[in-house]
Amino acid sequence: MGENAPHIIPSIYLANYLNDFEDIIIKYGMKKKAFKKGEYLTQYGVINNTAYYIKKGIMHLSLGHEQGKKSLNFFGPGTVFPVGVEVHEFRAEYEMMLQVVTDLEAYQIPYPVLKKIVQENGKFAGELLRENCDFIGYMFFDTINQTFEPCLTRICDVLYLYLTKVHPMHQQIPLTQAELASIAGASQAQMERSIKILRKEEILDTSRKRITILNPQKLLAHCTQGMRDNI
Repeated sequence: MGENAPHIIPSIYLANYLNDFEDIIIKYGMKKKAFKKGEYLTQYGVINNTAYYIKKGIMHLSLGHEQGKKSLNFFGPGTVFPVGVEVHEFRAEYEMMLQVVTDLEAYQIPYPVLKKIVQENGKFAGELLRENCDFIGYMFFDTINQTFEPCLTRICDVLYLYLTKVHPMHQQIPLTQAELASIAGASQAQMERSIKILRKEEILDTSRKRITILNPQKLLAHCTQGMRDNI
């Protein structure tokens, strides 16, 4: 690849693809439901055949496995996830874990209903495809990120996302270091080294179950190019 080859790196936060299609969701008989922060929308060991159209709030996606859990990305208002059209009857070797990050309002859509909506509404189908393509793009990015980006960068990406999207206008982030490590896919040792660097640069401070961002611009400077481009 040439030094000036163009590249687009998706954000770990996807939102606002389907903001204008709530009326269509309602037309097919879907009802809005409220979910509390921390609640799981899927259960480990239970096959999921339901998509969620997010009206308000943020949910987090991770993949569960017998040997642990891998954090992936976040979905905000105007997104539909998971994207499914056929009822699943068999478990995969992994589990799709969806957890509510902030209080959430969402429409639960059975996969067969989502398939019908897509078949009968072209514009909705196009925007859903765009969202899903960006999500797949992020999966490729995550593979490269885990391989080549330093752990410090991944941690800063998550912190800046919380600072700007999950808890905007608040310097204090209600995460423990263990929770942050889990979301960023970092070991405890990697987390401790990264936090030490960020403290030394006066970017953040930590207290019990809380991380305080002292300098958002310095924090952003440590983030991936994709995060800087998409915020």
